[in-house]
Amino acid sequence: MTLLIGERYRPKLAPSLAAQGIDVFWLPDNAALDKRLAGHADLSVFVRKDRAVVAEGLYCSDIVNYLTNRGYKTVSSGRQGPAYPQDTGLCVCWTGRYMIYNPRTADTAVLELIGGVPVRVSQGYTKCAALVLDDHSIVTADAGVSRAAKTAGMDVLDIAPGHIALDGYEYGFIGGASFIMNDNTVAFTGTLDEHPDRDSILTFLAEHGKKPVFLTEGPIFDIGGAISV
Repeated sequence: MTLLIGERYRPKLAPSLAAQGIDVFWLPDNAALDKRLAGHADLSVFVRKDRAVVAEGLYCSDIVNYLTNRGYKTVSSGRQGPAYPQDTGLCVCWTGRYMIYNPRTADTAVLELIGGVPVRVSQGYTKCAALVLDDHSIVTADAGVSRAAKTAGMDVLDIAPGHIALDGYEYGFIGGASFIMNDNTVAFTGTLDEHPDRDSILTFLAEHGKKPVFLTEGPIFDIGGAISV
């Protein structure tokens, strides 16, 4: 498994990921997005099974060749913009069974890949808003995502919003500050020591057979997550 992560986070995360034996393809910034979010992988690549939708602004970059050589069929996204919701087209949460998405903001190419159980929400940043533990379990601070996921039959841990750093914004999101590193490990960009739901998160992970790895010693921060390929 290889993870796609924004290049701008390489200095902070590369040493600890290398120590964990994790291969990373470092994505360049997406110039079509707000500069504060240009390095967020979940806004630039969407992957499901053997298909990948790559942001229009990165479609001529090395990531397309990399994915093609790994057996993915790639297509370009539609036009993106720096403001919400024009930046959210690829930020769709696929759990392996459920597709959590906003049908009004999801990119046309992504909508063609919708499968499993559709969970429609009003939030555009669904992948960023939810930490996926397995095909039916998530952690989120978004009340709308939580409500829709529970109605669909998913197991949801609700946490307080905030307490996650995102440069230029009041706060970031749990899905953007964490990612599945392997079958039984969840990586967090930093520690949960300052998060009010630390104990609940760790308990929920344990209940689902996951253990945490903290990649840095400071508080968790939103990087736009990681895309597994």
